Amino acid sequence: MNVLFISPTIPFPATDGGRIRVLNLLKQLIPRVRIRLIAPRTQVTDDEGVAYLRSLGVATYLAERPPKIPGISPGAILRMFLYQQPITVAKYYFPAITQMIRESLFSESPDVVHFEMIHTAPYLRALTKSSIPTLLSLQNIDSAIWRRLAMQTYSPFRRWFYNFQAKRFKSYEMMIGEQFSMATCVSEQDRSRLGTICPDLKIAVIPNGVDVQSYQPMPEIEEPRSVVFTGSMDWYPNEDAVLYFLQQIWPKIKAEIADARYYVVGQYPSKRLQQLNERNDVIVTGRVDDIRAYIGRGAVYVVPLRIGGGTRLKILEALGMRRAVVSTSIGCEGLNVTHGENIVVSDEPATFASAVVRLIQEPIVREHIARAGRKLVESEYDWRQIGKQLYDTYEQLNDIPSGDMSFLTS
Repeated sequence: MNVLFISPTIPFPATDGGRIRVLNLLKQLIPRVRIRLIAPRTQVTDDEGVAYLRSLGVATYLAERPPKIPGISPGAILRMFLYQQPITVAKYYFPAITQMIRESLFSESPDVVHFEMIHTAPYLRALTKSSIPTLLSLQNIDSAIWRRLAMQTYSPFRRWFYNFQAKRFKSYEMMIGEQFSMATCVSEQDRSRLGTICPDLKIAVIPNGVDVQSYQPMPEIEEPRSVVFTGSMDWYPNEDAVLYFLQQIWPKIKAEIADARYYVVGQYPSKRLQQLNERNDVIVTGRVDDIRAYIGRGAVYVVPLRIGGGTRLKILEALGMRRAVVSTSIGCEGLNVTHGENIVVSDEPATFASAVVRLIQEPIVREHIARAGRKLVESEYDWRQIGKQLYDTYEQLNDIPSGDMSFLTS
């Protein structure tokens, strides 16, 4: 089977959740599928990423970005109004990718065209006269994220802007979703949200996962009084989670465990986060070569997210390394976890802090929850299983006559 895969980024190095997901799915598909991947240049490491993907067997093609224009380009503004696109979709459109897609349709005759994330949806116009099945793969529902951003801000202007973006994304999701043969989401919750917006769209769930062979326990490096949070810090929900934890939860933990330490691990920390290194109880690392070395240090892994969508790969990675996890309900949304069995869930600062303190002070309880978490990811969130699910979805799309996909709704 030939699959044309349109990605918003080159997924190597896998430095954030989106890239981690795409890279692992590609690795699982390679033995079964011939993949031609097209993506725009977004990082200085993209040439290295192209070489790596080609070494795996993925035919990878990089589209050069137009010359950078300060602010939002006139073309993006035009697309925003002409095609009713959210500005965060319109600004990432590159005409070179449309041309590369058309050339690939002619030369490769793909059986399925995979569009990764809603930011690649505008390139569907390149298939206007084609009957090739198309799959829109969503890692979250953007309109829901913008609504949650609006709920967490105290600024009237930002609240208005976030609500405006939420409405624009919902309208765009409604319009664009119906044009694809099928869509996938990472959780049942997101499938329900998208199904409400696009009631006639066929939707499957392809969850996030973890490489259970790579993410193994490292008990020898554990620091008994440390907690860890990981994530790309240029993603605002992650920065908000760090600051919320430090302001509302951390003081309560420190009142019980005076020598506790907090690791904030991830690329692109803002100046506000970098300044936290002036404290002796907080370590902000920036980008690290191996995230596992830091997840393994934590006696407890914390996920104090208040804004988010999709599901958190960071939780699956921590569970894979047999770390006890304390999370908000939004942080673990969409994952098949059970409070008190394989995770601890709390939305109140006081109870969140109490849970962290108890897990640090009671190693037997901590180990029980951690082992149950490891067992869960082994049984339900192994990338090998999830890659097979995506392959099966491709096969179903390729075999179904146009307009006859009703059995996929079950």
